[in-house]
Amino acid sequence: MRKYINYLLVLCLVSSCTSDTEAEPEVLETSTTTSSTTTSSTTTTVQNIDEDIVVDEFGIELLDVSPEMKQQFDELIAFVEKRTGLTYSEYPKFNLYTLEGYRDYSATSYLDDFEKDYEEGEWERAVLSENMWGLTNASPEKMKELIVEFQRCASAGSYNLLDQILRVPIKRNQTKLNLWEQSVIVHELVHSLQGQIIDLSEWYTTMKDSDDFMNYPGRRSIMEAQADLIQAYWESNLDSYDRQRMASERPNFRCSVSLPEYFYIPFDLYYDFGARLGKQIHSNGRMEALNEALYKLPTAEQVYSPEKYFSEEPYINVEIENLELENFTVIDEGQIDSLDLVYLLQTKIGQKDAVNAAIGLGGGSWVDYVNESNDLFMTVKISGDDVNELNEISDAFQNWADFQTRFTKSLSNSSWKGILYEGDTNFWIYNDGNYLRLALSNDIEFMISFLSNCSSEQCNTSF
Repeated sequence: MRKYINYLLVLCLVSSCTSDTEAEPEVLETSTTTSSTTTSSTTTTVQNIDEDIVVDEFGIELLDVSPEMKQQFDELIAFVEKRTGLTYSEYPKFNLYTLEGYRDYSATSYLDDFEKDYEEGEWERAVLSENMWGLTNASPEKMKELIVEFQRCASAGSYNLLDQILRVPIKRNQTKLNLWEQSVIVHELVHSLQGQIIDLSEWYTTMKDSDDFMNYPGRRSIMEAQADLIQAYWESNLDSYDRQRMASERPNFRCSVSLPEYFYIPFDLYYDFGARLGKQIHSNGRMEALNEALYKLPTAEQVYSPEKYFSEEPYINVEIENLELENFTVIDEGQIDSLDLVYLLQTKIGQKDAVNAAIGLGGGSWVDYVNESNDLFMTVKISGDDVNELNEISDAFQNWADFQTRFTKSLSNSSWKGILYEGDTNFWIYNDGNYLRLALSNDIEFMISFLSNCSSEQCNTSF
């Protein structure tokens, strides 16, 4: 179940949103913290083609850094250190591209990771799960094309948690960075500093090795909140003329294809809800509190609901048993995060109702099964913070099902509990007052057989 969302959560790693950042002078600090920088040269992985052109590991041209740009970098680094109260342990690494070169890097690096990260048949199962959840009708090939385009146009700059290089597009043949470029660089420099302070590379590698990214959305939201705040501080120093000039320097990031709405749901968490939480953390304890928050691993629910962040409300463990199913074997399993609920529900019932349901999540688990034909059978078990919250989550999923024309009819039967929605994908929902249980299959005969057998006490208590 989670594989369908992982590629949207982590492939961009840490990127500047392409929307404009609004400065907020009212939160400016009066800190007199001194800053320190180092003047060691940057380090990148490059290849030399000839005397005039330097390229990165994918053969994409890197632009030269003029002495004036280097001085600007030094000044921006000093600004970030002063505003955060933190100090770089080494000079940040960076690659500068043309806009088209940056887009090529974003797409090419994604495709390179794609070949490494997905085993045979895994991508097809990931897209099939999205089809079954009603998120898209796209084929695996079409979905891959959309994701590549998303990588090309989704960010103004990026910081890679693994190689620790920040990458930003700039205009060719200029000796100094323009205001837009400097603003984006400030944002990515904050991420570079965060990466040195916390060792985000090791953290990310651990998640990737275990294929468990539950801790990613919460920390990413805090990271973006701080980076956006420092970027807003920098922009607040500009006068009205410079602000207009910066706006005119912003490149056109319009995508050449229409991307599905749900692609942006994780980014709503990082840049919208995360920003709101970041403001409250900053209001309570200024920048020191945001620095401390970087070490925490909040849940997505805590980002959606700041009061849960400050009370440090955790998810509870929900046990779900691996069922013995004829011709099916377990392919993947894990826990459910509030972002998962919003991701699944929002496009059908709206953000407000989806987030309200997700805020009441007590905990949840899922198991995905596959047969020899690569068909998926997915089971989900969810608890709420209390019975009212559980009912709200249950109602949200039932509304989600009712709003979809792909389900031709709903069925109930005395031999099994709950409601079965029939269609190309068959969806079963049952709320017993303790847990919400969901199951999805594209085989109606198998689903009815499963539900009939699931009337046993063992099935009801374990799944």
